[in-house]
Amino acid sequence: MKKIVLMLVFALMATLSVAAQEKKADAPKADAKPAAALPSADEILDKYVKASGGKEAIQKLTSRTAKGTFEIESMGISGGFQSFAKAPNKSATIVDIPGFGTVQQVFDGTKAWDSNPQTGLRELAGAELAAQKRDGDFYQTINMKSHYSKLTVKGKEKVGTAEAYVVEAVPMEGSPEKLYFDVATGLLIRTDTERESPDGKMAIEAYMSDYKMVDGVNIPHTLKQVTPMFSMSIKMTEIKHNAPVEDVKFNKPAN
Repeated sequence: MKKIVLMLVFALMATLSVAAQEKKADAPKADAKPAAALPSADEILDKYVKASGGKEAIQKLTSRTAKGTFEIESMGISGGFQSFAKAPNKSATIVDIPGFGTVQQVFDGTKAWDSNPQTGLRELAGAELAAQKRDGDFYQTINMKSHYSKLTVKGKEKVGTAEAYVVEAVPMEGSPEKLYFDVATGLLIRTDTERESPDGKMAIEAYMSDYKMVDGVNIPHTLKQVTPMFSMSIKMTEIKHNAPVEDVKFNKPAN
């Protein structure tokens, strides 16, 4: 689902050509209880896998198709999208933006492309390609440790009304990311990333909610994405697993 969020961000970017003051900590009271020890990154990720349905349920899936809608209320922009994913690492997303056209992003397991009416067809390389490889992993939930050279638990933060463990994840290539896991449920509810784009690096906050079980796997059906330019809501209307997905879906997009 995170790939869909990022894809929509870059598609919509194509249509658009104060630091907090430090506060001194209060001195701890003499009878204050010591803070509870934080879990390890391994413990957090293990809980995330279980909350997502468990390794066995995840591995039973071999493909996923999804449909949904997106909306940027402040700009009066809305549209639809569909995505296709096939194990172990193929993915394609097609976004229809009214008044602009169709945008595609495809990863065939080795190479990745972006295609839109404004910039045409572009093959991804470097950090952009590395990000597509991470996002294209069909079993990313259970393979997360293999995608990052270092995972460090930084503490706890509030995400809305939920308390979340914050894990700093350093990918093999690209900028560090922050992953927020709900303390109560174990689910991933926010990610902070800095991704490369044709216009340079872009900071993206993605929020995942409305988790629902689909074929034994817990999937967010509502997503919100925030960039310095706009905020966008995304809703899944249909998710199907293990339906046949032809490899032609992951061919290089037409110019």
